[in-house]
Amino acid sequence: MRDFDAFDERQSEITKISQVTPEVTLFLRRLGFTNYYIIKIFSLVGDAAIGLTEDDPYWLLEEFPHMKFSAADEAALKLGFGYDSYYRIQAAIKHGLSSYVREGHTFVPAREFCIQIGQFLAISSESVEDVMEDMALSGELQLTLLDGKEVLYFYGYYKTECEVVSKVAALSSRKPVKIAANIDAVIKGAESRKGINLSEEQRKAVKSSLEHGMSIITGGPGTGKTTIISMLITILQEAGLKTEVAAPTGRAAKRITEATGKGAMTVHRLLEYYYDEGAGHMAFGRNAMNKLECDAVIVDEASMMDLMLTGALLRALKDDSILIFTGDADQLPSVGAGNVLRDMIESGYVYTSRLTEIFRQAEESNIVINAHRINRGDYPSFGGDFVLEEADKQQDILDRITAITSGCDPEKVQILTPTKKGLLGSVNLNVYLQKVFNPPSDQKPEMSFGNRIYRVGDKVMQKKNNYRLEYKKKDGRSGKGVFNGEMGVVEAIHPEDKKISVRYDDDRWVEYPYIQLDEIEPAYAVTVHKSQGSEFDTVIIPMSWFPPALATRNLIYTAVTRAKKKVCIVGRRDYLNAMVDNESSGKRNSGLRQRLEGIYENI
Repeated sequence: MRDFDAFDERQSEITKISQVTPEVTLFLRRLGFTNYYIIKIFSLVGDAAIGLTEDDPYWLLEEFPHMKFSAADEAALKLGFGYDSYYRIQAAIKHGLSSYVREGHTFVPAREFCIQIGQFLAISSESVEDVMEDMALSGELQLTLLDGKEVLYFYGYYKTECEVVSKVAALSSRKPVKIAANIDAVIKGAESRKGINLSEEQRKAVKSSLEHGMSIITGGPGTGKTTIISMLITILQEAGLKTEVAAPTGRAAKRITEATGKGAMTVHRLLEYYYDEGAGHMAFGRNAMNKLECDAVIVDEASMMDLMLTGALLRALKDDSILIFTGDADQLPSVGAGNVLRDMIESGYVYTSRLTEIFRQAEESNIVINAHRINRGDYPSFGGDFVLEEADKQQDILDRITAITSGCDPEKVQILTPTKKGLLGSVNLNVYLQKVFNPPSDQKPEMSFGNRIYRVGDKVMQKKNNYRLEYKKKDGRSGKGVFNGEMGVVEAIHPEDKKISVRYDDDRWVEYPYIQLDEIEPAYAVTVHKSQGSEFDTVIIPMSWFPPALATRNLIYTAVTRAKKKVCIVGRRDYLNAMVDNESSGKRNSGLRQRLEGIYENI
């Protein structure tokens, strides 16, 4: 997310700083806050902003996760808080640990972390350790041993990790309600009725999933995961078991609905996620006290399931439920913290069916063939639906992409890049691609926001989960909730009201007031991480030098597998080959695999 501290006075006038009371404006300006944050703070707590900030200016970091620590720290020092203030050290610990969580880690090595925080604050690591231990005693943090080393969690992540282990163990050790005396006959009958002839590998996966309380089906593109899901739905429902199908994202749920004919939904909607007005935070309507009423749950694209969402799902399942995860464990892990699918598979504890056979129709696609080559560490071959447009320098690559996309339908073409930054990052690519796909026109109203321009017809993406954002449908129904990664189109701009109306691809209309435009971004180009769970007719991938932490095999594999009809690599073959060679997957600190391997040992 870009730093909005750089907003100029023109944006502040548009956002109507005059709506903030003079006392709050003067107070916060003296502490160094920009108009953007003054408006945000006032809209959240009103005149209470003064008292809250005088008591503890670091409260702002929890309410505004993207605020720089230095902004709150500068305010604190102006208010007289010392360098060794308990509030300051406590805030730095939480802010630092939150940064690791955003990178996907569920814990950090405790002592090394204290040294880092001490250096950051220019104080002794011993002072940090003292505060860390106090926070652990108060229940905010959890200090524990993992593989003989002291590690630090936020307590919620530690508790959830342990709960997931307990629930997985209970589900995996329990035999589900018997579907029939002869499962093989049931499968054969379902094949006949659906006109499907399963391979032996697929048949074994279906049978095993029906014989275990919890199981995983994993495989690359073209290995028939969707066919297996469709078969499982048929058998479970014909056996009288109420079955739900879900996926971590709306696009993934829509895709599995279209492929199987069974209505799927996001995991959040399955669990009835809502804003609890009384408690003042989000909550799951389905939980340990109000279990899901279904007998079986199938979760597709399970590589995207993070630790906290997995924990919420497991808590809401009835004890005798069947849970089936399907997905590709070789894709990028979840955006949220944890590495759930891979940890479960590598632990060896959860029964896993590995699909390796590529089916005849998939063998005709170079996309599928090359995806599997990449996954094995072999270089892709070019031709047919998998092409290389060679270009050398980054500017050449950028020019070639804009030339290729000229005249294309942005709904069918998606540019995927490893990074947000740089000439070939999503931010800069979107500036150029907007000119290609949706150039300025007198017939198209537009609105500036920071250094972005939003224009009617623009393809945009929601950047964060916002469960309170209201949407409306054509039939007059309304609801709440727009999710991180959902793509839509700017349908209308209302300059006089400073609002933008976006239509999301399942026919939901959402109005964004100006102050909330930081929640959306142009989406002609998106990062590969943001594309997870989606599919596009054509995928274009810039190929140049990228930081080694991003230029990895599983990232290019994930990018390639997002394409249905064509992949176009634009750039240098040697950098593509180097990406395939780079097996590093950015190891995440996660205790789930170790805990499953030791079952209860560390709980």
